Amino acid sequence: MAQSFSSQLPIFWFHILDSALKDRVGDTSELWEGRESYQALLSANSISAYQLQAGITNTYQRFGYELVDIFRESTYYFDELELGPPVLAMLTAPTLSCFCELLSRYSIYIHPLLKIFSRKTDNGELELWVVTPEYVDEITLMTHMSLGLYYGLILKLIRRYLNAPNQLIAIHFNQHTIGEEFLPVFERVFNVKMNQGYPARYFLLDEKVVNMQGRTFFPNFHSGLEQMADKQLEDVLESSMLFKVNEAFKTISVRDISQDSIASALCMSTRTLNRKLQQEGINFRRLFDKYRLELSLTMLNRNEANITLIAHELGFSDSSAFSRAFRKWTGHSPRQIRQDAGRAG
Repeated sequence: MAQSFSSQLPIFWFHILDSALKDRVGDTSELWEGRESYQALLSANSISAYQLQAGITNTYQRFGYELVDIFRESTYYFDELELGPPVLAMLTAPTLSCFCELLSRYSIYIHPLLKIFSRKTDNGELELWVVTPEYVDEITLMTHMSLGLYYGLILKLIRRYLNAPNQLIAIHFNQHTIGEEFLPVFERVFNVKMNQGYPARYFLLDEKVVNMQGRTFFPNFHSGLEQMADKQLEDVLESSMLFKVNEAFKTISVRDISQDSIASALCMSTRTLNRKLQQEGINFRRLFDKYRLELSLTMLNRNEANITLIAHELGFSDSSAFSRAFRKWTGHSPRQIRQDAGRAG
């Protein structure tokens, strides 16, 4: 389990959760696996996803579903200024659609393994998709719980942009696996509507929300922040093997992607590629499957091609092989998501 969650996350996740816990218990060291581990986190620049997961698990064991309230309280301690230009560029965007695009672009600052992207439906709604590195049938109870912390922060950013702290927002997801009490508690605490039975997780922003008038837009101010954010992003991606691989994926036909072809594109040996990815807590197969999932969701949502052609484009031998993989990734068949997309449009 530790290996699955070994990726390094921004240290603010530790600080905001720990601050909320301090309000309740004072000394939080035992929730972080003891004083030695806690002291190390206080001076660290990052926290592993496994350490954060352990802290959330210990908190749940002590507080039960009160954990959701703690997630909400954690967002109070998130300081937008701490992340600088990327978050400030989002919050000064001219439209909600632009805000979502920038949230997707700069999502590495929130969680390096969460892939966020948005689509606008034909009836004027916005869907903000959140793709995780885990498959539906592999996700543990506590991973689902942890998503509540991440979702809480995304909700705060959306509402902060809208200048509407109590705006009701719908969240669509696959299936209920956390316990009968969790969903109503999450709905109450975060003022959201949880709708299950969808092939992926996304925030649904209806036309009324999309058309809400945000704060005054200052073009030059926003443009300057976006330029600084993009420069900051370039510097971060320069040292991230995960993102270098994702960029390399885009330069090669999906059918031709392999460890050897990506290693060659990055001018390194396959062994070096695997070692560098391991250091960032991800393996090549998982990253490639996540890339194919993102492509398949986009193609299915846009009705760009029939399922057989999509399967061929993504390197599967036939539509049955693609359907099996897609069901493993999402818990649903590709036909189901196409039907959902058709209804949404």
